[in-house]
Amino acid sequence: MLKTAGIIIIGDEVLSGKVEDVNSSFAAKGLRLKGIDVRRISVISDDVGEIAAETINFSRRYDYVFTSGGLGPTHDDVTIEGISKGFGVDIAIHGDLKAILVGHYGDKLTPERLKMAEVPAGSELIKHASIKFPIIQFKNVYILPGQPELFRDKFKVLEQVLSSELPILLTKVYITEYESEIAPSLNVIVAENKDVKIGSYPVMRNADYRVMLTLESMDGEALNRTIKMITNGDFKDKVLRVEGEGADGNR
Repeated sequence: MLKTAGIIIIGDEVLSGKVEDVNSSFAAKGLRLKGIDVRRISVISDDVGEIAAETINFSRRYDYVFTSGGLGPTHDDVTIEGISKGFGVDIAIHGDLKAILVGHYGDKLTPERLKMAEVPAGSELIKHASIKFPIIQFKNVYILPGQPELFRDKFKVLEQVLSSELPILLTKVYITEYESEIAPSLNVIVAENKDVKIGSYPVMRNADYRVMLTLESMDGEALNRTIKMITNGDFKDKVLRVEGEGADGNR
């Protein structure tokens, strides 16, 4: 069975369109390479109750949960408060985080800055030489910053920590025919290959192809069998090229 994950993006600035979310796509790609199946990506506001409800829900449903945003010193940084509320634990000042802040700010460590040492009580820290501030882990929830540069640096550390599952193999097949024309034959292929997840995506304003098919599987033999059914099937003359794992080469 695939390990599963959910990603929660926290921030009014994302919901309002003032800031574009790039963290979820970065994390989803990285998790897929680890063989972890992302089941849901949620974008929610800076609301303690909403953070509490979404985090506990994700934690119960998925093996891993990753949050992004709301870890700064200002009034709208309420991720720690929300997660603590969701799990029914107190907010605590983590000694190691406080020591880092003291070392950085010295006598300029204000109550607002000290807020960045808060964690849900019982949290663990994931430390690495490549990051100055450790990652906060509470149960199966990994609490990450919203700033893309920091998010990426910390997520790369997590990629080394998370156990690798069997890789999810991905192949793309580019078709020069309209989706409506290939649908009947494609439906048959889908029905006969339950171990392969097939996606069909129409493409507009492209002179080379009209549909991109994606084939995903942990079973290399099943993937190759499905590719051959497509490339040798009813619309074999409409296959422009095949790319990715299991591909026999360009056509």
